Amino acid sequence: MDDALIRDIVQKIVAAFHPRRIILFGSRARGEQRADSDVDLFVEMESNDRPIQRRLRIRELFWPQWWGMDLLVLTPQEVARQRHSHASLVPVIEKEGKLLYERRD
Repeated sequence: MDDALIRDIVQKIVAAFHPRRIILFGSRARGEQRADSDVDLFVEMESNDRPIQRRLRIRELFWPQWWGMDLLVLTPQEVARQRHSHASLVPVIEKEGKLLYERRD
């Protein structure tokens, strides 16, 4: 998956869900990806849906096409709770991830 396709994915998510932030993390953010590496995206957005429903709603944007894409979708409240937890990916994502989009309020 190339950078242009990742930009297209981000644009579709932004248009549909108006998230606060989208951050690329994992091997692609570190520049260590292989040809078969998936794309790891963290999406912070307001939602009353359960976490699994949030991921499914985003994935539906790309049906029937499919790319290897792992999503972590959290609300701002969940991010605030997990920000200082060593058991959460949030601190690592915020420290090492690559910001692809941030909403200006």
